[in-house]
Amino acid sequence: MKIFIIIFILVGSLFSSSSDVTNVWKHFKKSFIKQDAKVVDPHNGYITHTEGIGYALYFSYSMDDKESFISIYNWMKSNLKVNKFGLFGWKKGDLTSATDANLWIAYSLYLMYDKTKYKPYKDDADRLIKAIKEHQIIITNKQMFLLPWEKSLVKEDNIRVNPSYIIFEIFEYMALVDDSKFWNKLIQDSTLLLKKARFSSLTLNSDWIIYNLLTDSYSLPKKYKFFGYDAIRIPLNIIRSHLSLKEKKELLKPYKNYLMMMVNIPLGVVELERGDISIYNLSFGHLAVYIKIADFFEMDSTLFKQILHDRITNDNEDYYSYSLYLFTLLH
Repeated sequence: MKIFIIIFILVGSLFSSSSDVTNVWKHFKKSFIKQDAKVVDPHNGYITHTEGIGYALYFSYSMDDKESFISIYNWMKSNLKVNKFGLFGWKKGDLTSATDANLWIAYSLYLMYDKTKYKPYKDDADRLIKAIKEHQIIITNKQMFLLPWEKSLVKEDNIRVNPSYIIFEIFEYMALVDDSKFWNKLIQDSTLLLKKARFSSLTLNSDWIIYNLLTDSYSLPKKYKFFGYDAIRIPLNIIRSHLSLKEKKELLKPYKNYLMMMVNIPLGVVELERGDISIYNLSFGHLAVYIKIADFFEMDSTLFKQILHDRITNDNEDYYSYSLYLFTLLH
């Protein structure tokens, strides 16, 4: 394996404690939620995408910030366009729909309905989940797959999947409020996918994979064959789930082994075909997830915590890392 070493510029800590979720949420709102409640992603040209809206709705609910939730919800209702399938276009000018974002939006609406009994939240969530089930989940070879977008865009013999969209906690919640048989099968088949679709000697999951119907096998696409920007959410999704402790340990074992390689410096993105490891591609969002994995296995996370706090001020416009950080703090 090749290891590319980068020296990070260390800066002062933004927050006095990694558990200071209130301050992290305040920074998230100040940096990524505009006065009109539009959620923006500075590192992606300040665009507004449905992922950001779904995350912001969930964070608002979790922080008991009803005012922010209502404002974001109203902005979403007034500004997001719905495609012919009843799904939100993932950004302005592109009506292709991102499945993970739809799930976070629907989940957050259900949760806020449970708290407030404001029926429009439930009605909107019901419609969105119905559309997801009809257009973004398929069964083939007796296996259920959560697609990253509408099934009308899927090639019949090769199904592209983003494993980080497997959000067990949402599937588990839907099994309680919707069709338990449907969602429990998705949980079962998604768990099997994560076990089978592992690559390189590190046996890590990839940002994207391709399922071949003819060979009943998984492969890496020509691009995006990394344990990286997307796949860092996979261990987080596992930890946040209600899967059994035994199941979690099995699914997380490759990530534990990867962390055990990190003695003096954290490692980042892995190119899963060649096995190259990069330290250059390492956000503080990665570090936040590493801390969560280490804590789960009762490993020493001091290295990750120190570098996270040193970098967080320098990366204060990193919407995605702040999102990951909040998810780790809110669990």
